[in-house]
Amino acid sequence: MRAAGAGIGDGKAPILDVEALAERLRARIGTQAAPTTSLVEAGALVKFAKATGQADARFLDPDQGPVAPPTFLSTFCAPGLAGLFELDLPLKMFLHTDDAVELGAPIRGGDTITTAGELTDIFVKQGRRGAMLFQTAKLSLTNQRTEWVATLTVSVASFA
Repeated sequence: MRAAGAGIGDGKAPILDVEALAERLRARIGTQAAPTTSLVEAGALVKFAKATGQADARFLDPDQGPVAPPTFLSTFCAPGLAGLFELDLPLKMFLHTDDAVELGAPIRGGDTITTAGELTDIFVKQGRRGAMLFQTAKLSLTNQRTEWVATLTVSVASFA
């Protein structure tokens, strides 16, 4: 007799062992993304600040730098974390769950920012829809003076 969910032609998909999948992916912890380097243009900072509703003059005044608003850090995530998250999983849903940010030296127009991304954790939590597979990476940013600018911790979840 076949176990529930394992029958041929019974219309049920085989049960996925998310813990086993997580264990396989844990071998990737410590994987590093290729570093990226970006020149930050003052005009792009002002445009971003306006688009995100910033009112503080330090984000808008080209004569003061300008300084990047904290949310500008998100623009470094896609290139800086490229290839770290396993996206081709046998789980239907994918969700960017959270970002945690530690701020260092401000980003100013004219700065050159270098990223260093690393996959740091894989874990499973139970949700309302069953097991959820989480992947976490850290992205460190430095400027052309090798000053630490920020560290972003980004997590994503996959689930059925």
